[in-house]
Amino acid sequence: MDLSWLNDALLIRMVSTGLVVILVSWSVGAFGPLVGGALAGLPMVLGPAFFFLSREASADFVAITATYSLISLCATQCFVLTYMAAARRLSAAAALALSVLAWMLTALLCRQLPPLPWLGLALFIALTGMALHASRHFAPPSAKSAGKAGWGTLLMRGTLAGMLVAAITTSSHWLGASSAGILLAFPIGYTVIATTIHQKMGAHQVIHTLRSALLGGCSLAAFCLVLALLATRTPPWAALSLATLAAVLVTTALVLRNRRK
Repeated sequence: MDLSWLNDALLIRMVSTGLVVILVSWSVGAFGPLVGGALAGLPMVLGPAFFFLSREASADFVAITATYSLISLCATQCFVLTYMAAARRLSAAAALALSVLAWMLTALLCRQLPPLPWLGLALFIALTGMALHASRHFAPPSAKSAGKAGWGTLLMRGTLAGMLVAAITTSSHWLGASSAGILLAFPIGYTVIATTIHQKMGAHQVIHTLRSALLGGCSLAAFCLVLALLATRTPPWAALSLATLAAVLVTTALVLRNRRK
């Protein structure tokens, strides 16, 4: 397999990850955690990865990888829920450590499941519903924001997140469709977004942002589902375009819903 695309893919993934981290963190201060959390679901990280993957890999490989990315979003929801629960009493570093552990344990279970898109969607919906129900009383109603994150901090952490993306992309390509799908959906952006908002704006803001991000994950689920279903049925550009459109429509609906609330 020709890997001449890899350097370009890593660069795009680094830039897009940094952009989504900066965008969401800024949006929390500008528009509030509900809108910021919804924007976190845009496929600015998964999109470029699958674009380059579809150029070199077979349609079957792309479809299976997208399916496992969809299944792996269940692990992402466990990550988010764990961070919200831990943020009430622990520091950002401790909450992150527990959340990554929760992701790893859930991802190992997801790795054992068959690559069935509708099974992945059903599990995602069920886990998202349970997480939303469990997190209803996590945020202290009287807590206040501790301030906005500075641009220097956001740029630094966005760069670090991009470097992590590059490392995971490099290793995931050699691990097969199932492991690649799991690793590509690792919530790198959420790790930086959560710790940045937690440290700079306080537990109240990060909990509310991540609770909105639970629903924001529906955009990523829509992206992965459409791509998994269409990768072997349509040309790569059509499958990616329709998957991206589905994610944007879901994100738009979530933002409008949150603004009405």
